[in-house]
Amino acid sequence: MRVLRIGLVPIVRPLFRGAHLGFEHTARQALEALGPRLGFELVYLAEPVADALQAEAAARAAQGAGLDFLLLQQVTFATGEVLRPLLELPLPLGLWALPEVWESGPLPQNALCGLNLGVSLASRPTKWFYGTVENTWFQTRLKTTLEALRGAKALQEGRVLWLGGAAPGFFAFEALPETGLVVEKAGLDELWVALAAVSEEEVAQRAAGLKELSEYPPEALQQSVRLELALEKLARPYAGVALREWPEIPERTGVMPYAAMARLSDQGYTLAPEGDLMGLGSMLALQAISGQPALLLDIAHLSSKGVMLWHGGEAPQAWAAGPTRLIPHFNRRLPAVRDMALRPGPVCGLRLLPGRRVVVYGGVLTGEKGYEGDSSWFTQTTWAGWPLTPRQFVASWLNHRLPHHLVLGMGAYQEALLEMCAWLGLKVLPALPEENRLVW
Repeated sequence: MRVLRIGLVPIVRPLFRGAHLGFEHTARQALEALGPRLGFELVYLAEPVADALQAEAAARAAQGAGLDFLLLQQVTFATGEVLRPLLELPLPLGLWALPEVWESGPLPQNALCGLNLGVSLASRPTKWFYGTVENTWFQTRLKTTLEALRGAKALQEGRVLWLGGAAPGFFAFEALPETGLVVEKAGLDELWVALAAVSEEEVAQRAAGLKELSEYPPEALQQSVRLELALEKLARPYAGVALREWPEIPERTGVMPYAAMARLSDQGYTLAPEGDLMGLGSMLALQAISGQPALLLDIAHLSSKGVMLWHGGEAPQAWAAGPTRLIPHFNRRLPAVRDMALRPGPVCGLRLLPGRRVVVYGGVLTGEKGYEGDSSWFTQTTWAGWPLTPRQFVASWLNHRLPHHLVLGMGAYQEALLEMCAWLGLKVLPALPEENRLVW
C-alpha cells in the first residue's frame, strides 16, 4: 500500500469560543495516530489560519510540500476570503468540520455552517468531512478518499510497456490512456532478443520451482518457462505490460503464453493480454485501490445463473477458488494455460475509455467453474453504484459499445472508483439497460 502524503491547515475565526479550546492540536494528534492504519503520513502542519494573509502563506507552503491531499480543518466558521487561497490550490482538497463541543448556550464553533459555506465556494471536486477523527463516518470517508487517490496516482504517474501493439483486428485496444500514464512502445523483436538471452541454467532453476498440478511433464514446459523469464526481464522496469500474446508468440515458440503470464502475475507483475492498454491502466488503478491483483475477462455467456466471465488462462492464483492446473489451450491445444475457477466474493470493475470516459461496475462472483481457463459466474451486478440484473448489465455493456475486456478487482470498491474518477475529471457513463430497441 502506497503511503500518501497529507497536509493539514486548521482554520479559525478568533471571535468564536471554539477557536481558543485547542481542538486543532488534539485533532492533529489523532490524525497522526490514524495514519499508519490507513496508510498516510501527516507531512505538513500549518499554524491556525485566521485571515487571508495567513491563508495565502499556508497555501504557498502546502503547494511546496509535495502533498497528495490537503485537509482544510474548519475548527470554527470562516468566511470566503480566508478559504479562497486554499480552495484555489491545484491539489486534491478536503474540507473538514469539527462537531460542536456543546449543544446549548452560546454557539461555540459554527464549524458545520463554515463547511457549508466552504463547499459552496469550491469550483472543482472537493471532498467534505464531518466529525472527530475517532468518528466512524469520518474514517470511512477518509479511507475511501485515500483509496481513490492511490488509484488516481497509479493512472497519473505509472509507466507501462506496450509490447507488440494490439492483437490483430482488435482495433478498440489501440486507444491510448489519457490520464498521464506514460506508454513506451516496443516491437515483439525485443521479446525474441530477450528469449534468446535466457540461459539453460535460468530455465532449469525456474522449472525446478514449478509445483502446480499439470497435464504436462516438466520437459514439455521448458519453453513456457523460457518465455516467462524473457517477459519478466522486459516487464521489470514497468508498472505493467500490455502484451500482444498471439498469434506470433505461439507460432514462433510453440507454446501459448498464458501459463507464463499467470506465473508472472503470481510474482506481482501486471500483464494485460491482447495489447489492451486501456485494460492495463484499469488493472493498475484497481490494484492500487484494492491492494490485490486485477484481471481481464471476456463476457462469454449469459444465463439464469448470471454472466459467465472467462479468459484464456492467465489469472494469478490469488484469484483461484481452489487448486489450479496447467492444461492445453482450449482452441490451439498447445501448452499451457492455467485452469481454475475464480474465487467467490465481491468484486469491482473499471474500464477506461477514449475521450476521458469510464465505466464503473461491481457485483459478486459465485466461484462456480465455467469454461476451461479462468472463469466464474458474475451476479448481483451494479453499474455506477446502481443495481442491475445480469441481463441489464450485458445490455448496458453492449449498448455503450464497450471494448470486449471487462476488468475486475477484488472487493467492493465502487465508491473509491467513482471518487477517483471525480479527482481525475473522468466522465462515468450511466447504465443503458434498454433490452429491446436499437440504442446507438
